[in-house]
Amino acid sequence: MPSVTKISANLPDDAVEALKRLATKRGISMTEVLRTAINTEEFLDKARTEEGKKVLLEDKKGGIRELVFQR
Repeated sequence: MPSVTKISANLPDDAVEALKRLATKRGISMTEVLRTAINTEEFLDKARTEEGKKVLLEDKKGGIRELVFQR
């Protein structure tokens, strides 16, 4: 098992509620939701900055839109 470090973060109430909703919906802990979010952000950042890729979203009708991230 990899080593772990306990951290403390100050989050607005709406972010905490979103964490709780996602954890409940997925049947996982809030820590696991945060871990997944961090891994996703790292993956997307690498794809955009290092590999020059775009992130596209496809709707149910086949329409495609680019997901643009603000810095």
